[in-house]
Amino acid sequence: MNKRSVKHNKPYYFIYPGDINTKTGGYIYEKNILKRAKKIKFNLKAIKLSDSFPFPKKNDLKNLKKILEKLPNNSVLIFDGLVFEAIDSVINDLDKFEIIALIHHPLYLEFEGNRSQIFLKKAKKLYKKTKKIIVTSHNTKKLIFDKFNINQKKIHVVEPGIAKLRKYKFKKEKNLNLLTVGSIIERKNYHYLINELRYMDNIKLNIVGDTTRESKYYKRLLKIISNHKLSDKIKFYNNVSTDLLSKLYSKCDFYVSVSKYEGFGMSLANALQLKKMIITFKTKTIMDTLKKDGIIYLNNFKEKSLSKLIQKNLINLKNSKKLAKNNRKFITPIQSGDLFIKTIRNA
Repeated sequence: MNKRSVKHNKPYYFIYPGDINTKTGGYIYEKNILKRAKKIKFNLKAIKLSDSFPFPKKNDLKNLKKILEKLPNNSVLIFDGLVFEAIDSVINDLDKFEIIALIHHPLYLEFEGNRSQIFLKKAKKLYKKTKKIIVTSHNTKKLIFDKFNINQKKIHVVEPGIAKLRKYKFKKEKNLNLLTVGSIIERKNYHYLINELRYMDNIKLNIVGDTTRESKYYKRLLKIISNHKLSDKIKFYNNVSTDLLSKLYSKCDFYVSVSKYEGFGMSLANALQLKKMIITFKTKTIMDTLKKDGIIYLNNFKEKSLSKLIQKNLINLKNSKKLAKNNRKFITPIQSGDLFIKTIRNA
């Protein structure tokens, strides 16, 4: 995309919740969009809402309603999915705008039972209001098409840009070193991963992620660790620098992900770029992100399934050779930002 000022007639607004500097895949993606828009002088204005979304309080919805009332009628509004799938109560206020939803993954997948059904019902209503839906993977596009009967031409894939991490060299340690990266939330299934460490000796697990998003779940994990006397095997890291993150990736023997669902899997992409051995729960999205060569897929969350899989692959030269052949290419943050802006400009 030309770095000169981008001409456009409509005002564009990007509406998101919480702190854009939060170190999660979703926020990194969105921060990159805003950074790129500023760089090429595309007038994309950011509107920050409360971090209560997707469970907004009444005052948060009143505040959003006031914001919408002040925006020009021909505005293009790009909503982060955490906001968009929670604003069914102000749906009639959206009619005067062109609406674009950025869906990392539909929220009904984040939860179970009644809460999942509530978000499913909201999404069915809200998705119909959109001019476009931007998703981060081809599998999410297919899922939205199949589940919500949305015209495929309306759904656009803009993958995250993956910045290259520096690779450090470390001496091989006695302990097997595992790494997992992602917010400490129940969907990531950390309780299963931690429980599996009971069946493995000489092992260390580093967990990098925001511990504040679901504080009750984090406390639950700490209780599991305490009950099974695993504190010497596990270390949590919160808000690490890029340099420290690079070192943790470089040092690990296996990158492990037991998340039940991912919209793309940026942390897995980072591990693949560094040619790390990866064990991950098998989902269509993750297989789309990583492909097959050299990836070790976990098929279920049965007790000892993961520990046995790790032990089985401790010395797996054949798998290492396959991993070296995995030529999955990822776009850069600049390419991702440019493609996103091109997509919303054509609204």
